[in-house]
Amino acid sequence: MKTKNKTFIKLAAKSTLILLCLSPLSAQSKSTKLSHQTEDKNAPVVYFTRDVSAAGLMKVYNALNQKKQGKVGIKVSFGAPDEDVLKPELLTNLIKATDGTMLDSCGLSGNRWTPELNLSHARKHGFDKVGPMQMLDENGDIDMPVKNGYLLKYARTGSHFDEYDTLISVFKFRMHFLPALDGAIKNVTLCLGSRSGKCLIHSGGTDPNHYHDTKPDVLEKSFADALRAVLDYKNNWAFINVIDSYEPEDSCKGTKNTGNIGIIASYDPVAIDQCSVDFVAETAETAELRAQWEETHQVKVLEYAEKLGCGKRNYRLVEIK
Repeated sequence: MKTKNKTFIKLAAKSTLILLCLSPLSAQSKSTKLSHQTEDKNAPVVYFTRDVSAAGLMKVYNALNQKKQGKVGIKVSFGAPDEDVLKPELLTNLIKATDGTMLDSCGLSGNRWTPELNLSHARKHGFDKVGPMQMLDENGDIDMPVKNGYLLKYARTGSHFDEYDTLISVFKFRMHFLPALDGAIKNVTLCLGSRSGKCLIHSGGTDPNHYHDTKPDVLEKSFADALRAVLDYKNNWAFINVIDSYEPEDSCKGTKNTGNIGIIASYDPVAIDQCSVDFVAETAETAELRAQWEETHQVKVLEYAEKLGCGKRNYRLVEIK
């Protein structure tokens, strides 16, 4: 009888510890309640930790319990030479646990035009010190069909994309950077695209060979189309956004470096980017200012993506301590 009691006590203690480690952020706390956070059990889950470290990243990734099959690709952005990119050391444990390869594609600017230039930037930032790297488009392109999209008939990336079965997007979320929202959706659409694929997105599907300074509405719809294509082409994705210290680089009023907010993970690319926007945009002093920020950074892409069935904007937020 005593043995049974001891076993029960141990199990109860273990259950309590799990509940303490995985807890929904309280809707009653104004400091943690976010605009699109919901208690709806049918909403996608976004896991959140305040621990911005390699260990913290693994906390949220492990919470997803992604089933790893075949070759694992970790989609990152190696960035331009002087760009404030994802800290490579955050990937150390993830690469070790998954035996993953970091992936990126060429850019349209001169300093990111070739695979060799991109890999040289990656080495400058220190990505080579944490694991293997590959440029997806060093040996040709592949097309991914868009079903019932707004503008694109297909999205285009490098041929090496076909080699990977399990995909993990890890991206440094930046709202106050370039006009297009810098999050998971951008990482697996525009940043995943080869040079030709990037031209397709920037032109609304009309020109695979030249860059176009596109109207925001066209670019937002093209992002949503490309996301639909990517999710249909490869269906085993996990998404991680790192929201760490960052100095705003745009002309938006009232912005500031919010410091390290945390790392979030989800199976839903729309939910994770909406959650990231909420964390940053809710530092705006007024609703009008937040609306200006969101319009400037083309947040409407989330609405377009949701309408295409790429994910949901409302999410359940679960903090992992």
